[in-house]
Amino acid sequence: MKVKLTKKFIDSVDHTAKGTAIYMDDVLTGFSLRVGKQSKRYALHKRINGKLHRDEVEEIHLITLTEAREKASIMMANIKKGMHVYDGLHENLDNLKGKTNNVPTLKEAYDYFKSTKTSLAEGTITTYDRQILNKLDDWLNISLNDITKSMISEKHKQISKHSKAQANATMRALRSVWNYCRDSFLDDDEEFLIKEQPIRILNAKKDWNTVRPRTKHIEEEYLGVYLKTLLNYVDRSSHLQAPHSNNARDILLLFMFTGVRLNEA
Repeated sequence: MKVKLTKKFIDSVDHTAKGTAIYMDDVLTGFSLRVGKQSKRYALHKRINGKLHRDEVEEIHLITLTEAREKASIMMANIKKGMHVYDGLHENLDNLKGKTNNVPTLKEAYDYFKSTKTSLAEGTITTYDRQILNKLDDWLNISLNDITKSMISEKHKQISKHSKAQANATMRALRSVWNYCRDSFLDDDEEFLIKEQPIRILNAKKDWNTVRPRTKHIEEEYLGVYLKTLLNYVDRSSHLQAPHSNNARDILLLFMFTGVRLNEA
């Protein structure tokens, strides 16, 4: 059963007559509540790296719900990295003490986002790194609640001067991280710590850039010229390769003759 785990819901759940009932959290994927005949425990219940992990996080009376989510996040990050599920957990939790009810900086929020969204593809992470860590690098140490609508508008305009598509992509990446963390960083009363995302100002002001999809392609009448150009092309790094090597030419010929997609090539 999938629900948004809250303190009120957990307190209201009755112990089972027999067996164990599992309630999967709708906020943090893989985090769950296990209810038995005499106990209630927070647990990790998630398939990571092809293996299903069922590990205890903590009994509910020993830890707050927010702290349990943080602990589960660290456990999932450990598994994804190939470490023991509880490796370094006490040190990490000590660092989190006193910060549970604090609003994260953009860097902290993004690190949390990457550590808990274990299903993210490497390509997605690379793209988000470029957009969050590079294009928003001057915001990394700013609390999310201190990022304003006017800052969003100004940053979007600034990036748009170089690339309208990247300006849109950067704000969409920030919105994704923001919304995910807003549902994850809660106080002990399950109230939001992070304000609503200010990226919506781009909707209100209709400031999203209109980006036309790429439609460029080589007309059939030019394919012969294109092929001859490829065959005669000399890569700038050719002096580092064997005489017969020409990686740039060869990959483009592969595309041309087979029609494979970029990620397949």
